[in-house]
Amino acid sequence: MPDDAPRHLESLTVNKLKIVAARHGIDVGTCKYKKDFVGRLSAAGITESQVEDALTSAEVTNSPAVDKTEDIAAARRDIELIAEKVPSVRVLPAEEEEEVERNIDRALLVRPSFFEIDSQAEAAWNHMIMADYHDALKVNNDARSKMLDRFSSFQIFSCALSIRAAESIIVSLEQAQGKVDPSLKTILVEAKRAFIDGSPKHREQTLEELEATTSKAYESFFEGSTQAEAQLRAMLADYESFGTQTQEPRRLLEIAEQAKQSFNVAEYAKLLEEAHRAGATAKEVRTAEIEKSFGIVRSAVHEARDVGAILSVGDDDLAHARAAFDQQAFKRATDLLASIERTADQAHLEKIMDNDVRCRHVNRVTETIAGLEKTLQEAASYGMDVEEGLLFVTRAKGALSNRDIVNAAKLARHVKDQTHTLETDLDKERINRGIAKKVDEAKCGKCG
Repeated sequence: MPDDAPRHLESLTVNKLKIVAARHGIDVGTCKYKKDFVGRLSAAGITESQVEDALTSAEVTNSPAVDKTEDIAAARRDIELIAEKVPSVRVLPAEEEEEVERNIDRALLVRPSFFEIDSQAEAAWNHMIMADYHDALKVNNDARSKMLDRFSSFQIFSCALSIRAAESIIVSLEQAQGKVDPSLKTILVEAKRAFIDGSPKHREQTLEELEATTSKAYESFFEGSTQAEAQLRAMLADYESFGTQTQEPRRLLEIAEQAKQSFNVAEYAKLLEEAHRAGATAKEVRTAEIEKSFGIVRSAVHEARDVGAILSVGDDDLAHARAAFDQQAFKRATDLLASIERTADQAHLEKIMDNDVRCRHVNRVTETIAGLEKTLQEAASYGMDVEEGLLFVTRAKGALSNRDIVNAAKLARHVKDQTHTLETDLDKERINRGIAKKVDEAKCGKCG
C-alpha cells in the first residue's frame, strides 16, 4: 500500500472500496489486493465526501451484499503478499550498520516519561470539578502539547527497543540452533533501515512484522526445546527403572532449567544436548553391567547345583532374560536375573546348612580362589590384561573372609569360567620367555 495513500481510503474494507468504485464508475476488475483498490481510487481523485456519499447511498451497513469473508480473504492476501516479499539485501553495509546501532543506542538512553503529563491531566480534571474552566483549558492544553511531543519520542524509543530485543533473540537462536531462518535477518535489516530513513507508517509496518516473526520463532524454539526436555526426563526415568545412575544428566538438567529461567537460549540448548549425551552414556554403562551379570547369575546356578541343590530356575529362565535384554527390555531382564540369582542363592544357602557339606565347600572354594589368584598374578606379571579377573578374586576373598560362602563361591566360579582359556595363553608366554620348554608330541598323564 503506498505510504501517501489518503487516510479516508486506507480505513475502508475491500467491500466498501468496491462499493465506492462502482458508485463512481471506476474499473477495479484487475485489482487483487487492498492496496490495488486504494491506489486505483486514489488515482481517480476520490474525495472523502464522495466516499461518504457512495456508502450512504448503498446503505452499506444493512446491505445483504456485504460479505465479511471477502474482507478476511483480502486481509489474508495482504499478509501473504508481505510474506512473499523477499528483499534482495539481507545484511546492512558496515557503515550503515554502525549508524543504525549508534542511533538505537542513543534512542534507548532517552526513555520518555509520562508522569508529568498524567499529573497535569489530573490537575485539569480537578479544575473542571471546581468549575475553574479557564485554568482547566490552560493546563489541559499544556498537557496535550507535551503528550504529542512525548509520543513522538516514545515511538522512537519503542522502535529502538523492539529492534534491539528482536536482534538479541535472533543471535541467541542462531547460537542455539547453529542457524536461523534467513527471512528473520532480512526482516531485521528492513526494520533497521526503516528506523533510520523510513516513513512513520513504513517503520511501524516493518516493526510489527519483525516483532511477530521473531516472537513466533522464539516461541517455536522453546516449544520444541520444552518437548525435548520432557522427553529426556521421561527417558531418564525409564533408564532409572533398570538401575542406571543418572545423577550427571539430572544435574545438567537442573542447570539447563536455570538457564531457561534466565532466558539464556543458547546455554539452555547446549545443556539439554549435554544432558542427553550424559544420559546415553549412563545407559551404555548400565547395559554393559547387565550383560556382565549374566555370567555371575549363571555361576550362581551352577554352584547351587554342584552342592546338590534342586532349583526351580535354570537355563530356560536365563534364556528368557537374554531375550528380554536383546529386545532392550532392560527392566524385565534385570528383574528376571535378580529373581534367578535370588532363588539359586537361597537354595545354595539351604544346602550348605549341614556342617560337613559346608566345610568341604569352604575348602574347595578356598583352593579355587588361591589357584585363581596365583594364575592371574602370573598373567599380570607378563603384561596380560587380567585386571577385571583380579578384581573379582579380591571380591571373592572378601566374601569368604566375611563367611559369605555363597557369594564367594559364585564369584570364584565366574572368574574360573571367564579365564578358562588363560592357561593356554600362559603356557605360550612361559615358552616365549624361556620359563618352560615345548615338548613335541608330549602327552600329559591323563592322556597316557
